Amino acid sequence: MAPQLCLGTAQFGLPYGITNDSGQVPESEVRSILSLAAQAGIQLLDTAQGYGSSEAVLGRCWPFAAPRRLISKLSAQNEFNTWELSFQASLRRLAASSLDAFLLHRSADLTGSNGDLLLTWMESLRSRGLVKRIGVSIYDASELDALPLDRLQLVQLPLSIYDQRLLLDGTVARLRRAGVIVHARSIFLQGLLLQAPEQWPSFLSPPFQCHHRRLISFLAQRNLTLLDAALIFARSCEGLEAALIGVLSVEEMYEVLQSWQQPHTAEFGSLKEWAWENATDLDPRFWPTG
Repeated sequence: MAPQLCLGTAQFGLPYGITNDSGQVPESEVRSILSLAAQAGIQLLDTAQGYGSSEAVLGRCWPFAAPRRLISKLSAQNEFNTWELSFQASLRRLAASSLDAFLLHRSADLTGSNGDLLLTWMESLRSRGLVKRIGVSIYDASELDALPLDRLQLVQLPLSIYDQRLLLDGTVARLRRAGVIVHARSIFLQGLLLQAPEQWPSFLSPPFQCHHRRLISFLAQRNLTLLDAALIFARSCEGLEAALIGVLSVEEMYEVLQSWQQPHTAEFGSLKEWAWENATDLDPRFWPTG
């Protein structure tokens, strides 16, 4: 079964994304995006305490009558007495009585000095009916080694037609065997995957740019777009419950929905051949800031 779409909302609360030249999405545009998403049946919405005003914007702008399943994330925390206060503040901003999932933005918090206490508190959110699922957001497989996967229900991880590392190394399959739900984020690689290489920042390697040009040429011969390729890959990944997408306008939301719903029949070949292995090109933690 293909994963469902989950709307990422970082750009609703701050100027998120290396390809984002337009800044934070205006609230009027957010309302239009959310209305279209709701009409298309999208219920999963991903946000975080660290996404600026995203939670508050979602609380104000989601079409009231439409069902929604909210996912938020706890900002990196050191003081245990702030967890409950920050969670309750998230509920108020989101105008929600409960969340579908609550994740740790930094998985290392579970292995720190307050890790056991933190996990026990998160489990209490489930027992109190405030959260359906708890989990973590990760960047690489090594983060899972010290985590109690038997006590987590959801892991969010990066995955795209270029960044297939956690699929090919068996991490996605490992999580599913452990009964953990998997959500893929960064399927557009912060928008880079949808741009021409001439628009890419200079710190991305020349071989990676050549790789991208080859994909563009390959797609042109099959009357497919880069957006089609990103979504064809996401739909092909077994074991995912959801694939996160981010948009800056209602036009982009419409284009995503149109491509997602299109039964692409062109011969694509092996998706594995488009995997890129250079982590410095794929992982935003290696990208220069400022």
